Amino acid sequence: MKTMEWKDWEIFCRVAEAGSFTRGAELAEVPKSSASAAVSRLETQLGMRLFERTTRRVRVTQQGQRLYDSVAPHFAALREIGAEAASASAQVSGTLRIATPYEVGSQHLSPSLSRLLRLHPDLRVEIDVTWDQPDLLAHGYDLAFVMTNTTLHDSSFASKRVVLVERAFYAAPALIAARGLPRNPQDLAGWPTLGNVGDRHWEFLRANAEIARLPVAPRVRTHNAEIRLKAAIDGLGVARLSPLFVEEHVAQGRLVRVLPALVSSPLKVYVLMPARKLMPASVRALLDVMEETLGPPEARRPARRTARA
Repeated sequence: MKTMEWKDWEIFCRVAEAGSFTRGAELAEVPKSSASAAVSRLETQLGMRLFERTTRRVRVTQQGQRLYDSVAPHFAALREIGAEAASASAQVSGTLRIATPYEVGSQHLSPSLSRLLRLHPDLRVEIDVTWDQPDLLAHGYDLAFVMTNTTLHDSSFASKRVVLVERAFYAAPALIAARGLPRNPQDLAGWPTLGNVGDRHWEFLRANAEIARLPVAPRVRTHNAEIRLKAAIDGLGVARLSPLFVEEHVAQGRLVRVLPALVSSPLKVYVLMPARKLMPASVRALLDVMEETLGPPEARRPARRTARA
């Protein structure tokens, strides 16, 4: 077979998609006469008829359809690669709209955003704080961060796990003095608890293996970890919180870690993005900076802070 003229193959795919030489030529960005000549050359080279031509329309033949089904995905992949490469080299500017829970924004996203904005002076960022999984398209978000202890809801959006949030158990010294220092998870039965919305039980893990599960009926239920933290400091109950979030209060003696040899199941933080082929340059830039700031996905447990966020 002679040397392949790949442009002829692309034009064939475009004509097949459009059902018209005129529209196919426009998609391939060539004159109509060039499109007709390209298809004729390809038919001669392959020894098969690719289209049935009438005065009113062009219809792909059965052989042509089989050929299109095999070839078209490769051209689509090449176009996507080219578009992504162009996006990666595009100037990062405009406004990046983000939805995030407060804890993710303050503890994990903030360092990446600071670095991103220093790298790209023409970029602006708008951040909405929400604990729900938003509809990105309806609210105009470029991406959203979601925390869950299970898996994501069924979603038409693209998703990527970005960090694991470790959790442990904390109580005020006064509460521990009143009830006694617990030695095992069962000792916490009957204690007042401060939980997340949906908490019905707490898991206790050692070396990533669950060793106990305690039913809970929190007297305070809220997604807001700041409220749970303050209630715990006030002695209103034992709370399940991120060690990163409470370390200053532990260091200052306002909270004590209960059952320090055990942890609870971690929260998974995902970033959601509209499932579009061409990722905006600003979104790609943020994901790249998060990769550099947080480390590889398998190691993204939060680093300890040295200063207050």
